[in-house]
Amino acid sequence: MRGVFTREERAVVLFLAVSLLVGSAVVRVGRVFPSAIPDFGGASGRRGQASAVDALPTWPVDVNTAGVDDLVRLPGIGPVRAAEIVRRRELSGGFSTLEELLEIKGIGPVTLDGLRDKATVGGGAASSADSGRATDASVP
Repeated sequence: MRGVFTREERAVVLFLAVSLLVGSAVVRVGRVFPSAIPDFGGASGRRGQASAVDALPTWPVDVNTAGVDDLVRLPGIGPVRAAEIVRRRELSGGFSTLEELLEIKGIGPVTLDGLRDKATVGGGAASSADSGRATDASVP
């Protein structure tokens, strides 16, 4: 008799132990860096913090001023794309139309169409409905 567990049972026990350790690490990272773990459930399960529903931005979100946390809440925009939007915005001085978001890898026409009623550029100077046309906010 070699041991209490078979080779397969030892593998399962090892897998479960590693899964437990990884899960514990994720929970700790979530406590130290709350924004590092997105809340896909719609409401935050963390006690003492505002729920994700309370933190939803008002629409439309200005892609020229919104932070990564607000951009992530836009449909089709995850943390990587949101960070890239902020990076491109800082390099170029901002976006003049929503169509410029097509230059970001992973944002295509379908994603852009989903953003039209939720995002704008320039603090409302170009609304989501007319983001394809240049507008002047000073003209009545």
